[in-house]
Amino acid sequence: MKKAPDNINMLFGYRTSRSMKNKDTWVFAHKYIGRRLRMKKAISVTMLILALLMMLSGCGRQNDTFKNDSIENDPVETDNTEAETVEAKIPGTWQTASMMLGDDGDISPEHYVQFTDSSINYGHMKDGEFVPDYSDQISRLEENAAGGFIVQAEATNGVQYTYQTSENDNDILEYYETWQEDEFPEMYRGGASLSKSS
Repeated sequence: MKKAPDNINMLFGYRTSRSMKNKDTWVFAHKYIGRRLRMKKAISVTMLILALLMMLSGCGRQNDTFKNDSIENDPVETDNTEAETVEAKIPGTWQTASMMLGDDGDISPEHYVQFTDSSINYGHMKDGEFVPDYSDQISRLEENAAGGFIVQAEATNGVQYTYQTSENDNDILEYYETWQEDEFPEMYRGGASLSKSS
């Protein structure tokens, strides 16, 4: 508080037995608590701004692409000459970064994922085994010289998306809700990105 209430009272101000002892302690207590509240306010505002910036940049953004049948994208023309000549298969089981609370109270990835030469299978684990729930058809699958992959697929609801191996880690497939590479910065979805689990 910038200025303590003029009179010591029981209704307004920083009221403790010590602050109400006399006029000097009343004024000191209000100046002290005012500084503390301003400092906490500054910290809170800074944290809020940081959280908003992270949200706007896409960090921690949840992706409902797998469940939302109402999403519609304009068709994108692509060169389908490579779509029919699939040359690679991504080994192992992968998991989404987004987590969910199961019926048994355990926290697990929203989806486990396995790749074939023509489809991306989304499912869950049961007794240590992968159980597919649904699949999306792969339109393009390429392996680069560094052992990374680019996978383009289309969901049953028409959403076209790309998995691309992270530049920093071959065990991460970053998810972009587009086939157009120039749109990747705006269409990155961290929650739907995959990490290799086995």
